[in-house]
Amino acid sequence: MNPSKKPINQNSLQTLELWLTDLGAVKDINNPSKWYLLLSNWNATIIFEQEDLSVIWESEGEETKRLFSYCINREDVENAILQGP
Repeated sequence: MNPSKKPINQNSLQTLELWLTDLGAVKDINNPSKWYLLLSNWNATIIFEQEDLSVIWESEGEETKRLFSYCINREDVENAILQGP
Protein backbone atom coordinates (compact mmCIF):
# COMPACT_ATOMS: atom_id res chain seq x y z
CA MET A 1 0.00 0.00 0.00
CA ASN A 2 1.19 3.49 -0.86
CA PRO A 3 2.41 5.06 2.44
CA SER A 4 0.45 8.26 1.75
CA LYS A 5 -2.80 6.23 1.64
CA LYS A 6 -2.10 4.52 4.99
CA PRO A 7 -3.57 5.87 8.21
CA ILE A 8 -0.98 7.83 10.17
CA ASN A 9 -0.98 5.22 12.94
CA GLN A 10 0.14 2.54 10.48
CA ASN A 11 3.31 4.39 9.45
CA SER A 12 6.60 3.95 11.28
CA LEU A 13 8.05 6.87 13.21
CA GLN A 14 10.91 7.04 10.70
CA THR A 15 8.42 7.24 7.81
CA LEU A 16 6.48 10.02 9.54
CA GLU A 17 9.65 11.98 10.27
CA LEU A 18 10.78 11.65 6.66
CA TRP A 19 7.32 12.76 5.49
CA LEU A 20 7.43 15.91 7.63
CA THR A 21 11.02 16.63 6.56
CA ASP A 22 9.96 16.29 2.91
CA LEU A 23 7.20 18.83 3.55
CA GLY A 24 9.88 21.22 4.79
CA ALA A 25 9.06 20.91 8.49
CA VAL A 26 11.77 21.08 11.16
CA LYS A 27 11.75 19.07 14.40
CA ASP A 28 11.80 20.95 17.70
CA ILE A 29 15.17 20.29 19.36
CA ASN A 30 13.65 20.09 22.85
CA ASN A 31 10.43 18.25 21.97
CA PRO A 32 10.72 15.52 19.33
CA SER A 33 6.93 15.28 19.02
CA LYS A 34 6.71 18.91 17.81
CA TRP A 35 7.50 20.09 14.28
CA TYR A 36 7.46 23.53 12.65
CA LEU A 37 6.50 24.29 9.06
CA LEU A 38 7.40 27.86 8.11
CA LEU A 39 5.94 29.17 4.87
CA SER A 40 5.81 32.65 3.39
CA ASN A 41 2.20 33.50 4.31
CA TRP A 42 1.62 31.30 7.40
CA ASN A 43 3.33 28.92 9.82
CA ALA A 44 2.17 25.62 11.24
CA THR A 45 3.11 23.77 14.39
CA ILE A 46 2.51 20.02 14.10
CA ILE A 47 2.36 18.09 17.35
CA PHE A 48 2.08 14.33 17.80
CA GLU A 49 -0.19 14.22 20.84
CA GLN A 50 -1.33 11.11 22.70
CA GLU A 51 -4.72 10.81 21.00
CA ASP A 52 -4.48 13.00 17.89
CA LEU A 53 -2.20 14.90 15.56
CA SER A 54 -2.55 18.59 16.41
CA VAL A 55 -1.92 21.29 13.81
CA ILE A 56 -1.84 24.95 14.79
CA TRP A 57 -1.61 27.45 11.96
CA GLU A 58 -0.48 31.00 12.63
CA SER A 59 -1.15 33.78 10.16
CA GLU A 60 -1.17 37.52 10.77
CA GLY A 61 -1.18 37.04 14.54
CA GLU A 62 -4.18 34.69 14.56
CA GLU A 63 -4.08 30.98 15.41
CA THR A 64 -6.28 28.19 14.09
CA LYS A 65 -6.05 24.73 15.63
CA ARG A 66 -7.31 21.42 14.26
CA LEU A 67 -6.99 17.89 15.59
CA PHE A 68 -6.62 14.94 13.21
CA SER A 69 -7.26 11.36 14.24
CA TYR A 70 -4.33 9.02 13.73
CA CYS A 71 -6.77 6.87 11.72
CA ILE A 72 -6.85 9.46 8.90
CA ASN A 73 -4.56 8.73 5.98
CA ARG A 74 -1.38 10.70 5.61
CA GLU A 75 -2.33 12.19 2.25
CA ASP A 76 -5.52 13.78 3.65
CA VAL A 77 -3.63 15.20 6.64
CA GLU A 78 -0.91 16.56 4.34
CA ASN A 79 -3.49 18.24 2.12
CA ALA A 80 -5.15 19.82 5.16
CA ILE A 81 -1.83 21.03 6.57
CA LEU A 82 -0.71 22.56 3.27
CA GLN A 83 -4.09 24.20 2.63
CA GLY A 84 -3.33 26.34 5.65
CA PRO A 85 -5.64 28.17 8.01
